[in-house]
Amino acid sequence: MPPTPHDPLRVGDKVVHPHNRELGPGIVEAIDRRRLAVHFPRTGDTLQFAAQGHPFLPLTLPEGADPECWYEDYGGDIVECLARRDTDRLDAFAPRLRALELLHARESGGLGSFLGGRIEIFPHQLHVAERAAAGDPVRWLLSDEVGLGKTVEACLVLNHLLRTDRAEHALIVAPSALVVQWLGELYRKFHQVFVLMDDHRRRDVVKEQGASFNPFEVHRLSIVALEDLVRDSSLARLAAASKPDLLVVDEAHHLRRREGTPGTPAYRAVAPIAQAARHALLLSATPLEADAQGFFRLLQLLRPDDYPSWEEFRDALDHGRPLAPCTSATRRVDIGGFPPRVPCPIEVAPLASRELTDREDPRLIALAREARDWVRRDEKSLVFVRNRDALTLLKRELEFHLSRRVAVFHEDLSPARRDLEVAHFADPKGPPILIATECGGEGRNFQFARRLVLFDLPWNPVLVEQRIGRLDRINRRAPVEIVYFRPADGFEASVARLYERLRIFEEPLGGLDRALGHVEEAIRNTADKRGAELDLDAMVEETDRLRGRVHQAAYHHLHAGAYEPTMAPGILERIPSDLEKRTERVVLEACRQFGFHTDPKPDPATWYIEFGDRATVETLHGVTTGHRWLGTFNRAEAVRREGVDFFAAGHTLVEAILREAVDSARGRTVLLSIPGTGFAGTGVIAIRRDQGRLMLYARDLNGKDCPHWGDFIRALPAGTHDVPAAAWNIDDWEARARTALREMALPGPPDALVGVTFTG
Repeated sequence: MPPTPHDPLRVGDKVVHPHNRELGPGIVEAIDRRRLAVHFPRTGDTLQFAAQGHPFLPLTLPEGADPECWYEDYGGDIVECLARRDTDRLDAFAPRLRALELLHARESGGLGSFLGGRIEIFPHQLHVAERAAAGDPVRWLLSDEVGLGKTVEACLVLNHLLRTDRAEHALIVAPSALVVQWLGELYRKFHQVFVLMDDHRRRDVVKEQGASFNPFEVHRLSIVALEDLVRDSSLARLAAASKPDLLVVDEAHHLRRREGTPGTPAYRAVAPIAQAARHALLLSATPLEADAQGFFRLLQLLRPDDYPSWEEFRDALDHGRPLAPCTSATRRVDIGGFPPRVPCPIEVAPLASRELTDREDPRLIALAREARDWVRRDEKSLVFVRNRDALTLLKRELEFHLSRRVAVFHEDLSPARRDLEVAHFADPKGPPILIATECGGEGRNFQFARRLVLFDLPWNPVLVEQRIGRLDRINRRAPVEIVYFRPADGFEASVARLYERLRIFEEPLGGLDRALGHVEEAIRNTADKRGAELDLDAMVEETDRLRGRVHQAAYHHLHAGAYEPTMAPGILERIPSDLEKRTERVVLEACRQFGFHTDPKPDPATWYIEFGDRATVETLHGVTTGHRWLGTFNRAEAVRREGVDFFAAGHTLVEAILREAVDSARGRTVLLSIPGTGFAGTGVIAIRRDQGRLMLYARDLNGKDCPHWGDFIRALPAGTHDVPAAAWNIDDWEARARTALREMALPGPPDALVGVTFTG
């Protein structure tokens, strides 16, 4: 069998690059410890490559090749291997064929290319991701309602662009409270390893590479906090100078620019990066109906040519002209709604002050009493408090009354510690209660919790909505219990009554956060005036007017190609039903061929796989001897059990095996005999990936195209067997095979070639 990639090379070796065969054959000109130089005579280029893990295949030249013009005589090493009967066994070819079929299923124009993540499948998310990724460049505003999974949609698009080689350099910008969550979501759900571009990482780049290196070019998959870009303008300039292939901005409504101003610091930091990036995704839950100018500014960042001025945009809205196809604004009603919010007020005595100051606080006494029942029923509860002092007191008192550890989430914890506290809380055997300050109210997901406890009521209704939104999310199955305290009288009682009348505890605000400043302002102004009372009627009337506009969806019809509930069945039907089974078959077949240890475990659909010392391959791309995995090929199991690997697109093992299967020399050529077809014939079949499609070209040795032969190669029916070279007694085989392949006029080099004889 010919050598596989990554074998040592020597100066003078003739080679071919398996991924860039258009370069033609090359010759190794120089090698040192880190780099090798390869000259490609056809193009005249000499290119540098890493010496370790190089992808080159040794070049096999036909007999009698001209030593001076050897590269002109090269017709493709795989062609010569087949012609000279330098072929493999069926058990090497079959895994290659199955791997090519799997790549076709998941990378073709269908939905397979979006299905690698450890996520529950929702049709509206696939619809949005597919529409966004269809454009080139991808410049899209994700503005679905809160809780519908904008982050997942962004990750679907990002993952698709990276896996289909449309992007290599991606930068994610998010509020500092969310950067670690993004890192975790990308790794746990989509097998993507990004680095956090914090001060520590940037110092490492300077130390290892030198001060002249751009850290965003050194780490081409990175996440940076929006606050860091604002604080350090040189960092923002470096991000723009790196010209990322893809920019993703979470909570993009922070990017504000009023007419005639340069914009907020956040806007000024991000705008140049958005202009420099080829692809860009902006995430914001603020609907067009609630803040048309803010929406316009985001569209202008994405598509400046389509949105030159606010006046033109306003005129377009007034006359009902559709938006350019670069937005998605799915609503809860479009997917059938969510489980209801259930208000659970607890009557308490009047509060002495807003602050919680001692263990005699009536809210604390009531909470400790209720929490005993919640813990006894094994239910998770998320408690929000205003500040650290209240959090510390609550934690101490609840742990005393419950004799259980209580998890915490606050701004003084490191990002890693916050992530750990959330993970412990999510564990069914972990703490039953997590207490969070306001920093846990944006971006974090706690939909597994049974209830939300609002220990205090913020004077900003948007903060209340953010807190509730941590539980009221798309993959929730049960109603959300919203526990709050209703004092008998006093100013806090008025705030509670206001929020009840605003129906915040019953239905979402629908992205009205930018339009409810009047409520917070009125509450604060009234609180500063001793004896003053809130004008509940006026605030409720104004809020209802704004909410009514959003509910009417005055501009919703202007979003081109918006998701509709009737689309769901058609989208689900397009999902390859056997994708998980195909992946399992390909991976396990290849693992056994490579000598890996594979062992099914008693847990449902779980496998133990080990790259041990008995393996027949020394290395796989990104994997070395000694690696072991416990995982599943089943999506439902992977979603249910985040502690095991999900063997799907993007997983290290899956990608390494597919790369080895289709890029190595193993199984590239085979001679097959196929009985039981009802006809006889001999010829060649070429298999080639072409822009996501798997194409099979068949031609007999008499020059006739035989497209139906491909069906038998795909099926490999019973009785199919490989034929040893010595037994392949076909008259003038070499010349006739070369002629047949040449007359196919393939658009590029094949991924596999088959010499086939049908025996009737």
